[in-house]
Amino acid sequence: MYVYVWKHNETPFYVGMSKTAHRANPLNAGGRGWLCKQTLAKIGPKNVVLELRIVDTLEEAIALERSLIELYGRIQHGTGPLTNLKPGGDGSATMTDKGRAATSARMTANNPMHNPETRAKAAARMRDPDVQAAMRGNNNPSKRPEVREKLLAKWQDPEYQARQKNARTGTQKHSAEFKEAAKQRLLDPANPMRDQHKILNTDLAIREKRNAAIRSPEVRAKHKANANNRWADPAARVALGEKMKAIWAKRREAKMLSLG
Repeated sequence: MYVYVWKHNETPFYVGMSKTAHRANPLNAGGRGWLCKQTLAKIGPKNVVLELRIVDTLEEAIALERSLIELYGRIQHGTGPLTNLKPGGDGSATMTDKGRAATSARMTANNPMHNPETRAKAAARMRDPDVQAAMRGNNNPSKRPEVREKLLAKWQDPEYQARQKNARTGTQKHSAEFKEAAKQRLLDPANPMRDQHKILNTDLAIREKRNAAIRSPEVRAKHKANANNRWADPAARVALGEKMKAIWAKRREAKMLSLG
């Protein structure tokens, strides 16, 4: 857990807590109160000094956040310079069912894309030739040869690869409860996505388009080159061998069970 203080000219103006250091970054200002956002816009995120403290448990984070807010004082009560609108400690609480339903209803009522006429107009506009032309070909920077070469060269740097790997390794994004709930939603027979593969596999136009893309000379050459590169790595060959052993062991076990 992290407890952070935002300061400007040595004066604190906001105290918060978070499970990740990402939220402590002043450039990520979503979800704060109106007074904090107003102050941050006036100061500028790049002019904020961040004071970050690391604690072991949620209870410690709550206690530290509350004590710092009480120590510095809030503008709202005329006791100090902080823009916090609450005494702290409630940032970790999840939304109630009533609040979640009210938020859903508010967002649905105010979302223009829930209007069928608006959706039809947006879909028609996306099919216009000028929009299609702007989204394809050289208008997409990531598809330009010079840009792709720069990106590929960047990924060849071992230090850059290590930084990207470290940034994505060891960070638990979802709790076990969330994963189990997501699994049950997918297993629900009423979930429309459970039959989506049947539609994709029976639609001849989709099947022909997919097969044409997969079997094109360019794609086949790319897959072959990737396979050769992986096979040239001794560690990859060992890992593949272990994986195949495990697969065949499971098949043998399933066959034995089927035979009784």
